[in-house]
Amino acid sequence: MGMGKDLYESNPVSRNLFEQANSILGFRITDIMFGGTMEALTQTKVTQPAVFIHSVAVALAANDFTPNMVAGHSLGEFSSLVANKTCRSTMR
Repeated sequence: MGMGKDLYESNPVSRNLFEQANSILGFRITDIMFGGTMEALTQTKVTQPAVFIHSVAVALAANDFTPNMVAGHSLGEFSSLVANKTCRSTMR
């Protein structure tokens, strides 16, 4: 697996996001994302937050991420809106 592990290890802002998710979810999603089985990762209670967390972490890790607009489909709508808002507010 290893989903997002490189971001966790290399970017403090992304690491903080992953740790906040661990706390909010009540289980260590990072354990599943970084080294869990495919069966564990594909459970809806894991897949949905994992995709969301990873998408936002990628945007936060990009130093030059300043979108003029964002879009997404389904769960992607949430991650695009959060990434847009978060990245814009950290630039002020």
